[in-house]
Amino acid sequence: MKVAVIDLDSLAFYAGHPNKVLDEFGNPKRTEDNSKFLYTDKTDVELRASVDYLMNSLLSKGKFDGYIAYIKGKNTILERKEINIEYKNNRNKEAPKWWPFIKDYLISNWNAVSVDNMEVDDAVNITRLQVSESFICAIDKDLLNLHGTHYNWSKDLWVETNKDVADYEFWKDLITGQSGDNIKGVPGVGKANEIFTKQLFKPNAMYVLELYIRKMGEEIGVSEFYKNYKSLKILSSKSDFVIPEVIKYSNVGTEKVEEW
Repeated sequence: MKVAVIDLDSLAFYAGHPNKVLDEFGNPKRTEDNSKFLYTDKTDVELRASVDYLMNSLLSKGKFDGYIAYIKGKNTILERKEINIEYKNNRNKEAPKWWPFIKDYLISNWNAVSVDNMEVDDAVNITRLQVSESFICAIDKDLLNLHGTHYNWSKDLWVETNKDVADYEFWKDLITGQSGDNIKGVPGVGKANEIFTKQLFKPNAMYVLELYIRKMGEEIGVSEFYKNYKSLKILSSKSDFVIPEVIKYSNVGTEKVEEW
């Protein structure tokens, strides 16, 4: 069985994105200063239709026979924030008003699993490492840059990431920081620095740790390295995490199966 392991958070945002307001000729309307399009919220019927379209498109185009799909639950970043209080502080704390509706619909109609006390990225990676013939299905680079073969459902594109590229991307982010997660990295080291030429930069833990220490001093450097490492590193195992059943997929419906 070919199993999709799906990060539903991004898919939910695709499904919930509002519709453009159209004029009488069917052209998108803009604000008075012409700087932005005008949007209107989707109805419940449209939200359900968007979810169904995206899920069926992902599974059929990717030629999957089954799937496990995860969506954000409660206290997802608590463990990382205990190590790094600034982790994701730049994110909007309020969920879009359509979020509960789409989440409930994905759970009740697509057997999605709400992930509590850990991030969806971690659940996705742990699952694909333990379930045979399974593949990450996502659009976020954090998951697509992991070592392995993954499916970018937005582009209908299979991505093969070898270990050298996966290591390069992780250690580069640890040095330069990752603005999306509010991780600062090493001060004074820009992304255009020559050390990031792939032919020259052969990253490893000791190299990066020494760079932190050289730029920040031993005590602060070691502390910042550890904090950022734990913030960026996607888990490959978690003792109390239980992998749910695979949902068998066909274009006529879904059902749970006991084995993979």
